Amino acid sequence: DTFQEIFSEVADAGAKGLILDVRDNGGGLLDATVDLVSQFLEDGLVLYVEDGKGNRNEWQVRQGGIAKDIPMVVLANESSASASEILVGALQDHNRAKVIGTTTFGKGSVNILRPLSNEGGLYVTIAHWYTPLGRLIQTNGLKPDIEVLDRDRKEADIKQLQKAIEELERMTGIEASATLSQ
Repeated sequence: DTFQEIFSEVADAGAKGLILDVRDNGGGLLDATVDLVSQFLEDGLVLYVEDGKGNRNEWQVRQGGIAKDIPMVVLANESSASASEILVGALQDHNRAKVIGTTTFGKGSVNILRPLSNEGGLYVTIAHWYTPLGRLIQTNGLKPDIEVLDRDRKEADIKQLQKAIEELERMTGIEASATLSQ
């Protein structure tokens, strides 16, 4: 199923808020990420890439998004990397969603593989990704709007989801009908 199909289904069922969970998501294709981010934004910049010579390429929001108005939060953690960080950064910079969890991984580089004569290879970083407001993703990662930590990984996951539900309740004024059990 596509995002549009799933979102239409939950919207028809009366969903009043959305939790997008990119915890432990190592990323994916840039084009697919721009498509997904574009579902939530009216217009503007999704990200830009700058190479070592200062050349800049921009990716703009694509038209036709279907989830531009629903209140939403994003869950992210230290294993959210690469394309998922692009999504986090774009939604955060556009004030479209509150990000809850921990600082993301910090994989914001564009790499190419150069084969070596010994059948090995060498990855070379040729550019870096930046959020719409110019935050460098590489190394630093992206900080959440609301940090939720716990030494125990399972507890952290539960607390982050509980906080996301609380935040959506605050945003919508509607109390969630489901409760979490530990």
